[in-house]
Amino acid sequence: MDQFVRFDINFYSIILLLIMLGITRIKKDIFSFSSSIFLSILIVNILGSLLEPITWFIDGQVGSTFYFLGYAINTIFILCAPVIVGLWASYLDYKLFSDKRRIQKRLFYQHSTFAILILLMMNYYYPVLFTIEQGTNNYIYGSLSILRFILVYPVYLYFVYIVIKNRKRASSNIIIGIMIFLLVPTSGSMIQLFFPEILFTWSSLALSVLVIYIFLETISGNVDYLTKLYSRRLLQDYIKSLIENHEPFHVIMMDMDKFKEVNDTYGHQVGDQVLIAFADVLRTTFKNRKSFAARLGGDEFLIVLKKNIEDSPEHYIELVKAKAKEHEFLSKFPFLCFSSGYLQFDGQMTIDELLTTADQKMYADKASHEKLNQINS
Repeated sequence: MDQFVRFDINFYSIILLLIMLGITRIKKDIFSFSSSIFLSILIVNILGSLLEPITWFIDGQVGSTFYFLGYAINTIFILCAPVIVGLWASYLDYKLFSDKRRIQKRLFYQHSTFAILILLMMNYYYPVLFTIEQGTNNYIYGSLSILRFILVYPVYLYFVYIVIKNRKRASSNIIIGIMIFLLVPTSGSMIQLFFPEILFTWSSLALSVLVIYIFLETISGNVDYLTKLYSRRLLQDYIKSLIENHEPFHVIMMDMDKFKEVNDTYGHQVGDQVLIAFADVLRTTFKNRKSFAARLGGDEFLIVLKKNIEDSPEHYIELVKAKAKEHEFLSKFPFLCFSSGYLQFDGQMTIDELLTTADQKMYADKASHEKLNQINS
């Protein structure tokens, strides 16, 4: 029972991390490169928090099974530390520079992982990091066990340098995130370095994950405040992730012709209700994982369709128009119609060029509507 009381902070950390893992898996906006790294951080943190009490539980347990378990579990546990530090560095580097290739060139900051992995491979024959005493199966620190900590500290020092050098380009949330990355786990590992019986390293990492999640993953304007569609910021992240992963896709830009008449005739409150209603139409039309609907601003909306979507962009444009015409609220405004423009990403455009081209096509469609109205009148 005393063992469980001793490790209760680890158990609470695991529960917290599992809840966060569940939330991030449920949220549909977890797709970007930084979010995938964040998921990896959660998983490694859960693994480390779970293995830590297990290493203490099997310590001194008699039998050949516990002897081999002691070596295997402690080896994996020791390796978790440099892995998660490298993942943290990759995550914050991407938040700072938004450059996937930069992180890949730096091997996801796993240099200390490779060094410690080599030491662990040698350790069974030359126990420099730790040994499991035969007979008693007690864990004994090796003569160079301090290298477990020393080899990861250059990553922290490097990020101090990076933050100082690039402080003007980072938002306050990113700076706070990096400071937490530097201070909390470092403090936890230093405490455990001098007081091994106090298990604080992995729980301090869990605390860092929680605070980072609050600052960089949730307080980010992912959802448009009015329509509850995805925001322009998240749209750009999504398109960027598709480009980085070399996934072909189409974009459709749409807006409402004569929306100004709604505001002028019925007031802005009704205009907001029209926007919300149209967002509902988009949400029900583009509800699978192969599509993404966002509000750009005003009455302009943009939809991203992955190339392997079931139907053509033209089909979806007509489907949106038909649903809007049948919508209980939107049907009260028969003068409303919709302009659209679409194109396929050619693999060369920047995000700004892509949106500009879609915008030009949409306004060409709008001009054709106005010309047709003039002819009919």
